[in-house]
Amino acid sequence: MQEFHKEIIDVMAGHAPVWLVGGAVRDRLLGRESQDIDLVSSLEAQKADQLLREQGYRPHNIGAKFTTLSLFGEKGKVDIVFAADLEQDARRRDFTVNAIYLNPSNGEIFDPLDGRQDLQEKVLRTCDRAEVTFAQDPVRILRMVKLAVKLGLTIEEQTWSQGRKQINLLAETAKERVTAELVEILLLPAAEKAVNLLWDLGYWHAFVPELARLKGVEQNRYHSLDVWDHTMAVFRNTPQDLYLRLAGLFHDLGKWETASREYYLAGRLEYREQNYWVEGCQVIGTRGKRELESKLRPLVGKQVKLLGARLDNFPHLVQFKRLLKDVELPQGLTPVEDGKRHFLNHEKASAKLVAEILKRYAFAMFFPGKGQKREQDLLELIANHMQATLTFMPELNGKPSKKPLRAKAGEFVWQICWNGREFELQKIYDFVLLWKADYQAGKVHSEEQNKMFERIFQELIQVALWQNENLPKLNWEIFRDFSASQGIKGEKLGRFKNHVRTKAMQEMQVELSPQFLREAYARMKH
Repeated sequence: MQEFHKEIIDVMAGHAPVWLVGGAVRDRLLGRESQDIDLVSSLEAQKADQLLREQGYRPHNIGAKFTTLSLFGEKGKVDIVFAADLEQDARRRDFTVNAIYLNPSNGEIFDPLDGRQDLQEKVLRTCDRAEVTFAQDPVRILRMVKLAVKLGLTIEEQTWSQGRKQINLLAETAKERVTAELVEILLLPAAEKAVNLLWDLGYWHAFVPELARLKGVEQNRYHSLDVWDHTMAVFRNTPQDLYLRLAGLFHDLGKWETASREYYLAGRLEYREQNYWVEGCQVIGTRGKRELESKLRPLVGKQVKLLGARLDNFPHLVQFKRLLKDVELPQGLTPVEDGKRHFLNHEKASAKLVAEILKRYAFAMFFPGKGQKREQDLLELIANHMQATLTFMPELNGKPSKKPLRAKAGEFVWQICWNGREFELQKIYDFVLLWKADYQAGKVHSEEQNKMFERIFQELIQVALWQNENLPKLNWEIFRDFSASQGIKGEKLGRFKNHVRTKAMQEMQVELSPQFLREAYARMKH
């Protein structure tokens, strides 16, 4: 127990009996340390507030259904509840393992609900009838999952069934409180087990259906896991960091709506309502609007044959892949024998879904000093999480690449870390850690691929460290002299400076020599 805790107990115990209760007692019985403690006193709240202030403390009255005073120390917190009857106080608490009372003066235990026995038998049950306990505070349903996983407890049958039955009550609870409990769950060492319990409980179905629906979505032939199990593997591979745990949990949400299989499509091409149609199927692009305009617009009104990917969950939509010639096809849709399984642009779809999910929670509160900026970074990370795999595909497959690895790494890191104003080194760490978690989740790789992955991983880190260290060392005096000699000024000067900075960092060239600047200027003009 911290000295701060003892001081508060001494002040309170000098005027009325005081009892330790809650997680501090539970953890002590389990041989664990607690940063925070809960106290129960029979003093009136106003009297306790006065006594503590007289001793130089600054209690905060946070209020609730029964008054609570909170005090904050450097490394811990004390919550004081006021109750004349300990048995009544126990009934108002969440779980029996948290309703064990300890007299700090003499070590006496008061256990009105047999919480110690439940702790010994590893059972988690509510203090009152489960329907009453959860109705009083629905956040206790999430706490049930957290405690069960954290302490290795089995949830008692009625407690579990009522949690499932009343899960929708969480919709009426402040999102800040729900988020706080969910954050603790996501940061558990065994968080994957908790996430699966929340699925069984119906939590994801009710509040994040975009995640729940991933179960059973089949992947391509190179994956041994469905999308849910792959997501759990990625989540399991991430460090105990909220940002990366959220990225791991949500990175593939878009796979449900982009899941597709290869189909042939043949028939008369029509253009109506600003969309392309063939035999009742809408043809959509995956590379922007210009793709279809250039490929399909000249063929409107004619018979066409194309290879596409039909979306599983939107079967009237076919993603365009390429036009076909010299093949015989029946009118309409024909499945491609042994056709490829696709999730085209799933990363962009995932980011859009996560943007909506973040509005339901208050995760920004839990990114100290970063807030909503960190949420935006999360969306960017998810939207681009496939970039490393696509960029370094030749190296990973043992095939020749058009550029050396160092050159590709320089371009890649700069694209990830430079935001137009500053170099954000943290972004490359976040990126490669999510990439590694994803890479190791489900697919079987050869020893050569694994070695190459580690080489690329280390190369990206080393290049990022170099760029971060050397960016401030660029000699802009030489740049200004060169620009003046070439008559470069105004908006053009700004563009040239950005071009030089990018070229220098991507090519890892810290000296802005006249030759370097001439080459950069010539390239920019062309």
